Amino acid sequence: MVEEDIGGGKEVIELELEQSDLDALIEILSTVKFLRNFMNDQMLHDISEFVCALLKLTNAMASTDLIEIMERGLQDPNLDKALLNPPKVGTWGLIKAMKDENVQKGMGIMIEVLKAIGRASTD
Repeated sequence: MVEEDIGGGKEVIELELEQSDLDALIEILSTVKFLRNFMNDQMLHDISEFVCALLKLTNAMASTDLIEIMERGLQDPNLDKALLNPPKVGTWGLIKAMKDENVQKGMGIMIEVLKAIGRASTD
């Protein structure tokens, strides 16, 4: 029961909590206590630098077609099947796969991404 003094009169609010509600409330308070003890100025600075870098990377990727290509590729139903039962590919299987036009395009994209990363690392 909670009593509040509102404008000279008292308002009584009855609150019933089940054990699961109390457990959830205790967990929330424990998390808040942990975060309060864990967070300091250095931690907040580090997190803000990480988020800033992540947003810059997201912005750079969004300005290219790479995200759209990756998204379409990851939504391919054949990829889902391959992830459930991945084929074993050896050296000869890799060489054979290089004859596939789609593999060639994918490798071409990845090689260009690697070249761009290499150029950026020397700047």
